[in-house]
Amino acid sequence: MTTVRKLSLEIEPDTYPAIERTLIDSIGAGDAPPTIMEWTFGSDLFLELGPVEDASLIDRERAAEHGVSYGRRYNVSGGTGFFRDDCTPVLYAFFADEGDRSMTEYIDLAGEAVASALRDAGVENATYRDGGDIELVPEGDGQLLKVGVSGAGYQDGVWGVFANVINRSYEPEEFGIIDDVLRLPKEKFEDKDTDSAEGRMTSLEDVAPDVDIDTVLEEAAENLAAHAGDEVESGSFTDAEAEALEEHREYYGSTEWFERYSTGRIIEEADEDHEVAEVAYKGRKLIKVSVRVDGDGTIDAVQYTGDMYHRPGFEAIDRLNEAVTGTSINDEDALLEAVSSVYADDDIEIPWLTPEDFVRPLVRARDSLAPASEFDR
Repeated sequence: MTTVRKLSLEIEPDTYPAIERTLIDSIGAGDAPPTIMEWTFGSDLFLELGPVEDASLIDRERAAEHGVSYGRRYNVSGGTGFFRDDCTPVLYAFFADEGDRSMTEYIDLAGEAVASALRDAGVENATYRDGGDIELVPEGDGQLLKVGVSGAGYQDGVWGVFANVINRSYEPEEFGIIDDVLRLPKEKFEDKDTDSAEGRMTSLEDVAPDVDIDTVLEEAAENLAAHAGDEVESGSFTDAEAEALEEHREYYGSTEWFERYSTGRIIEEADEDHEVAEVAYKGRKLIKVSVRVDGDGTIDAVQYTGDMYHRPGFEAIDRLNEAVTGTSINDEDALLEAVSSVYADDDIEIPWLTPEDFVRPLVRARDSLAPASEFDR
């Protein structure tokens, strides 16, 4: 029998990625058991980018004016999140890879872990569909109501499988701040009936006020932990983990870490003879690309970002960047061949997106190229 350690923690922007890194290291080294965490957050609103989202999605001047903190996750892929208190509690399981399931399967399992706990608590119309959304099915016609999210990340032989529940809504003025600080591309919402963060959220407090969130989280944690081991026992960080966590906090709270993926850098480093473009494309997930080409149309540098799920870690997206660099932006067949070669790697998985999805934004960028001196986001 494998015991799963359960940690209950309150998270801040710099501890989120620092904990992810610490647990991946300790579990990957065999120094810690499978671990599931129940996270709540501090009383001040903060925003988190996904591991490979563009730093430019956060307007840092506006964030400073509003007093909003922000950061970048280390592991679990996907898109932007925003947190305060127990508005959106998170369950997050870490365990060593046994090679028996794909990323898609783990995202689905995490979503169903929460959806089934909601149904058992009396929310009979709770459902999970592929794509990472936990939703409520309306009685009549209408858009499914998003009440939670699932996701996964993979680094160094360790899975991080994630789910959250939208327990309580934010105040209208907070949603106004979120929309003011987040610079999400319009393509993000082109398949939705809303263009705001508020429009995509439905809270349990609003639709099922009698549901006990603690009961839901407890059952969902047991459901999720069952994929990592057997019995769940409360625990704490080891001394070595606590020490590593403090060492990691400084870096993962730094500007260097936040700007690890910054499409603006591609533009800023352009020479006078380069042309540049920045575009977004929505497949099942949002892909954004900034590209710099030389005089004959050869891609000199490219940066893919977005809210896609991907493994392994950052390497999946970095390989895509490397694969298309040096290819003519005018040669769609060569671009597709380059991206397809990355997809052919045995360790690569990018659920719900095809190689063609990564070529299409480059084609759009080709039609939008302009001298770097004339670029205007």
